[in-house]
Amino acid sequence: LLKFDFLGLRYLTVISDTEKMIRKKLPDFRIESVPQDDTATFELLKLGQTAGVFQLESSGMRQMLTTFRPESIDDIMMAISMYRPGPMENIPRLIENRRKGKVEYELPQLAPILDSTYGCVVYQEQVMQIFRTLASYSFGKADVVRKAISKKKPEVIEQQRANAIDETKAASIFDDIVSFAGYAFNKSHAAAYAVLAYRTAFLKARYPSEFLAALMTSELGNRAKLAEYMSEASRLGIKVLPPSVNESDVDFSSDGHNIRYGLSALKNVGIGFVNRILEERQSSGNFRSFTDFAERMH
Repeated sequence: LLKFDFLGLRYLTVISDTEKMIRKKLPDFRIESVPQDDTATFELLKLGQTAGVFQLESSGMRQMLTTFRPESIDDIMMAISMYRPGPMENIPRLIENRRKGKVEYELPQLAPILDSTYGCVVYQEQVMQIFRTLASYSFGKADVVRKAISKKKPEVIEQQRANAIDETKAASIFDDIVSFAGYAFNKSHAAAYAVLAYRTAFLKARYPSEFLAALMTSELGNRAKLAEYMSEASRLGIKVLPPSVNESDVDFSSDGHNIRYGLSALKNVGIGFVNRILEERQSSGNFRSFTDFAERMH
């Protein structure tokens, strides 16, 4: 049986809302078609300017990005997988091995499995590959080991130690694998998250006003987050223009290089009333004065 996990991520809506705003000036824009090696995007990541970027906005993650300096979606996958309790201890080793450009392995068979992650076991799939290579396990048996390690089942792990690795293959490697693999990420999960992280970073780098407007809309009820993203907009030279019955939309929206405050973000203003304002504005034009507004909206 094949099992699917469907995650209801707020950022999917953020990306969709940003796309809709961008299409007002670029009708053919599709996030799926953006280049995966955009220079401005990776420069933003290397500088740690990732406020609002999916999975990459915590202060610790930003600090890691400035040292790790990702250059590909594979690198983003590693960053997301390593910046978690457990693997974090090995981040200095990962970065050091990457800088040296050469990793020394206790067994040469590990090189093709771990070269792409600079000698560190980052993904559960690598755990399975190691056991298939060193102990000639089948895919099914290797998955049993992966599951035992990730679920912290010591009795199964010790049984596999006896079966899998003899003294000639260095038992210390087994301990190393277990210490890494206990927190190893599922690579397909990391890949999906990395693609979303890259896309949100791309939108922030290339279309910051549209992206931040969509981000603010997604946090309408969270005053602290709204203040944080407004501060980020200010840092980028983007003004958050005040709400206007003639210019504002329901949500935050892009207004040239700036962001227009959304009417639905105003305290004590209901969405029904906001929709009526927009309908009236569309059918009879802008409001000419406060009196005109009151008469037309009474």
